[in-house]
Amino acid sequence: LNSSIPSTLQGLNEKNEDFITDLARRQGEAGARYLDLNTGMCGDEKEMLVWAAGLALKAAPGCALMADSTSPGALRYLFENVELENAAINSVTLEEDRLSGVLPLVREFKTAIVGMPIDGDGIPKTAERRVENARKLIAILRENGSADQDIYIDIVVEAAATGWDAPQKALEAAQALRGEFPDVHLLVGLSNVSFGLPRRGVINETFLACAMARGVDAAIMDITNPSMKLHLRAAEMLFGQDEYCMEYLNAYRETEQ
Repeated sequence: LNSSIPSTLQGLNEKNEDFITDLARRQGEAGARYLDLNTGMCGDEKEMLVWAAGLALKAAPGCALMADSTSPGALRYLFENVELENAAINSVTLEEDRLSGVLPLVREFKTAIVGMPIDGDGIPKTAERRVENARKLIAILRENGSADQDIYIDIVVEAAATGWDAPQKALEAAQALRGEFPDVHLLVGLSNVSFGLPRRGVINETFLACAMARGVDAAIMDITNPSMKLHLRAAEMLFGQDEYCMEYLNAYRETEQ
């Protein structure tokens, strides 16, 4: 539900209730746990957040909302006007203006929080720097009352097309963080890794398995894509997370329908 996707932006700007409802419903039925909602490209971000959140959560009642915005004002407006349970904010960085804008919201509305280990110098170029920044961010979030299980650290994978070893650095950081912070969630924005390359689905699916092997347990992904969902369930099965292979078999049957 991201306004950076042209079809979604059109649906939002036109206030197409059927489009937004169907998009959310299909994600919920496919097994999404959160709906990542971003209306930053819309004319009035905060009003659109409230409108779309109401529709999406009604269409997918089993999902929680991940409010994806860089605007503390828009986030506050959302939380004050929509009753949300188990909500999350995406995201905060080590940059002071982001911290000062988002941390009060996390405390007041008791949300989960996505932390990106980015500082004033941008995305770290080494795995070690990512881990160092993540440590700092986790310490700040803990000091502000966040429990480890409510913290999602984005491993910030960059496109392989612009840095052939960038995915490996993200994986190395994930492995180190998983060992040090067993209860903190590790998140990946999956489609970033394949940007600019052909057969993006193959890359995304392969990277998902690689990331899960290093401890990543959350992904922003298209769960409605049958092939993507099948690869997710296959990975869960092979990592011993799918008793009697039932989730994999269910996903396989869905692809055969």
